[in-house]
Amino acid sequence: MLTLIKADKVLVNGKIHNFSGSSITALAIYDSRIALLGSDNEILESAGPNTEVINLSGRLVTPGFIDTHVHPAMAGATMTGDIDFKTLQPKSILEFQEIVRKKVSETQKGCWIKGWGYDEERFTEARLPNRWEIDTIAPNNPVFLIQTCGHVATANSRALEIGKVSKDMDDPKQGIIDRNHNGEPTGVLRNRAQRLIKKHLPRNGHRRMKEDLRMALERLASYGVTSIHDAWAGPSLITLYQELLSEGRLPLRVGLIPPIANQFEGDYLSQLTSLGLKTGFGSHMIRFVGAKVALDGMLRSGTAALRENYVGKKGDMGLLTIDKDVLQDKVQTCHAAGIRVCIHAEGDRGIDTALDVIEMAKAENPEVNLRHRIEHFGLCYAEQINRMNKLGVIPSVSINFIRDIGEGYEKVLGPKRIEWVYPLKTLEDYGIIGSCNSDWPVSVGNPMIGIHSAVARKTWKENDLGVSQKVTVDEAVKAYTWNGAYASNEEEIKGSIEVGKFADLAVIDRDIFTVPVDIILEAKVDMTLLGGQIVYQRAI
Repeated sequence: MLTLIKADKVLVNGKIHNFSGSSITALAIYDSRIALLGSDNEILESAGPNTEVINLSGRLVTPGFIDTHVHPAMAGATMTGDIDFKTLQPKSILEFQEIVRKKVSETQKGCWIKGWGYDEERFTEARLPNRWEIDTIAPNNPVFLIQTCGHVATANSRALEIGKVSKDMDDPKQGIIDRNHNGEPTGVLRNRAQRLIKKHLPRNGHRRMKEDLRMALERLASYGVTSIHDAWAGPSLITLYQELLSEGRLPLRVGLIPPIANQFEGDYLSQLTSLGLKTGFGSHMIRFVGAKVALDGMLRSGTAALRENYVGKKGDMGLLTIDKDVLQDKVQTCHAAGIRVCIHAEGDRGIDTALDVIEMAKAENPEVNLRHRIEHFGLCYAEQINRMNKLGVIPSVSINFIRDIGEGYEKVLGPKRIEWVYPLKTLEDYGIIGSCNSDWPVSVGNPMIGIHSAVARKTWKENDLGVSQKVTVDEAVKAYTWNGAYASNEEEIKGSIEVGKFADLAVIDRDIFTVPVDIILEAKVDMTLLGGQIVYQRAI
C-alpha cells in the first residue's frame, strides 16, 4: 500500500495490542489512519525521508480510550475556580471546613462559593456535613457544595435563604430536603431539591467556560482518552466544542448527548426533532450520539430507584426523577425520529422502567435499531440483562465508581445486592457489548482506574465490591475502547488497532496486560495520538 506513498509516521519496537493475540511490534500511519501493521523491519520499509519514526522502546500501544459518559465542562470548572474536593480529599469534616475557610478568605463578602466532590465516606465521621458546620466559617457568603456523586449537595444558611428553602415548605417533586428532628432543613438537598439553589448560581462567562473546557479535555488526553461522549451537551457547550475545533484546540473526538428532560438546563427534544437531527449526524470530530434523560439518582447517595428498600430505611426505595408517562412520550418520540436515547438509570427499578419504555417504543417501530443505552448501569440482575439482550439495549457502565466512590455501597445495599453492582462479567456472559465510563468529575477520568476496578473489584479502602463480576484485563480494555466505539456506531472507524481505522492511540509506560493487577493503577500514558497526531506527550 505504501510502496509509492511513504508513511507520515511509524511506531516501532513496541507491543501493539489489537485484541487478536498476534505479535505486532510496529505500525505505520498515513493520512490520519493506520496503514500497516507488522514487524519493525516490515514497517520501516514504508518510511521515507520525511517520515517521523518513533521508537517505542518496548512500550505498550493500545487503542485510544473512549469514555462514553463524561462532563468535562463541570470538571474544568473545579480545576480552575470552584473548590476541588476530589483532588484535596478531606478526611474529616474539620478538614472539609478548613478547605472552605481558605476559600472564604479568598472570596469577596457576599459572593457565591461553589465546590464539587466531597465524599463523606472518606470522613472519619462518615456523614454528610450540614449547613451549620458551613455557617460557622462562611456566615456572609452563600455556599453550595456538591457531594461526589452529584445528586446530593450541602448549602449553608445564606444559600438556603436565597433559595427560599424553609422549614414550612414541602419537598419539591422528585427531590428531598433533609431535615433534623425539629423539621429544620439541614442544608442537605437531594436530586431535584438542588435546583432550588442551582437556579441562583452565577454562570461563568463564555471565554472562561471555553478555557475550563479546554483544560479538562487536555487532562483527558493525558490519560490516553481520544474520544468522549459529553452527557450534558446543551447549546452553549456545543458552541464551545465547535469553536475549539475551528481554533485547532480540540484534542479529542466528541460525541454529543444533549439533555431532553433536564432538571437544571432545558429540554431540547423539540429542537432536535424540528431540525431533523438523527443519531450519527456530524463529523468524525464532533458527532451527535443521542439524547439524554435522567431517570433516577445514584446508589451511593440513596437516590437511585430500587425494587427494595435501602438498608435500614423502611419505605425508602429511592426516587424516579421523571414521571413514567413523560419518559415514555420522550423515548417514543426519539425512537421514531431516529435518535438514540441514553437513559440515566442506576437502580434496578430505574433500569426496569427504562427497559419498559424502550420496549414500548420498539413495539411501535420494531424495525428501528438505534442501540439505545442505559447510562451508569449500577444495580442490574441477570434477568434484566437477558431482557436488554432481546431489546438490543446496551449499557454505558460507570465502572470507575468501584475504586473511586465504591466505599459505602454495601452499607446502603447490603452484601447480596452488591454482587450485581456494575455487572460486567454477566454482560460478557450474555454477549452484550457494554462500554465503560468515568462520569468525570463524579470519579476521576483516568481509564486505568476503571480497568483496575473491572479486574480487581476493589474500593479505595481495598474492600471487595462485587468480586463475582471480575473480568480480564483484555475484556476491560476492550470495554474502554472498541465497545465505546460500538456505543456510537463507530466501531468500523475507531476503537481498535486495525488497518484503515483512525490512528487514535495510547502509548503506555508498562504492559498492563502482564503486570500485577494493582500495578495497573500506577501506569502512565506517555503519549496520546489522535488521527496520528501527537496531542499529549509526557515529560520523562
